[in-house]
Amino acid sequence: FALAATSPEVVVPGARPVDKVAGLSEAEMTLRFERSVPVVLTDAQAGWSARSKWTFQWMHDNFGQEEMVVSDMAPFFPHTDRGKIQTVSTSMREYMRYVLGEINGLRCLQRDDDKVFYGNGWAPFKEHESLLEDVSDRLYCVRDSIPRGAGPAREFNTTLTKVFMGPAGTVSRLHHDTYATHVWLSQIRGRKQFICYPPVDTECLHCFEGDETEGRTSLFDPSAPDYDTFYKARSARAYSVIVEEGETVVLPSKWWHWAKSLTPSITLMRNFVNEVNMSEYMRISR
Repeated sequence: FALAATSPEVVVPGARPVDKVAGLSEAEMTLRFERSVPVVLTDAQAGWSARSKWTFQWMHDNFGQEEMVVSDMAPFFPHTDRGKIQTVSTSMREYMRYVLGEINGLRCLQRDDDKVFYGNGWAPFKEHESLLEDVSDRLYCVRDSIPRGAGPAREFNTTLTKVFMGPAGTVSRLHHDTYATHVWLSQIRGRKQFICYPPVDTECLHCFEGDETEGRTSLFDPSAPDYDTFYKARSARAYSVIVEEGETVVLPSKWWHWAKSLTPSITLMRNFVNEVNMSEYMRISR
């Protein structure tokens, strides 16, 4: 039942690094949004009890009855995935057993070693608000204009923060996020590699045209580039960074990203808007 403990880093020739910094001011972070420059914050998890508390075993023991959906292709690409993706509804307990390599019912459903099941849609904070005592849905230097509020405002806010979990080798295929939102992803457990491309390179990535509310997707795979099919991708400027446990990557609006867990991983993810992308968010939302 055991899965691979690690997955190798992808080497992208000529890829640029992403800055890793600590102690950014709000003004410095806002300038990065205005200039569309990604960053990794090394200190955003300061004070989070999840750093020691949120283990796979803890999830198993405390949320074992939670129903969750896992799939072997993520995120879902409506243009191409129908009839190809395998999606399974399971319990947190069963999925944690799968990740931990214990006896489980998911391993026999896995189609091959490269198609591990990824739980990238758990949004627990509406039903389990106490989990926010272990983390935060705001970063110290990031302006986030989504109101916390009560009633519908609170419910909407909680949908924007999710927990991604999975074994080594889970992949988020190349995409940028919905409604032109910014996104941050914080590694509570494990290491994850991000390969990113700036919005100006969108035309180089052979993306699917469609409803901007769902973001944009591309079948170009930077881990195994097919330049015969995706010939314009040769001109795209890749950035590559490994986000270590305890670090947080912040990607401005419409930054393309492909990600792979190099070890078993728990990631806290949040989409948000601020004054930099608010007008674009409102345009798409209409």
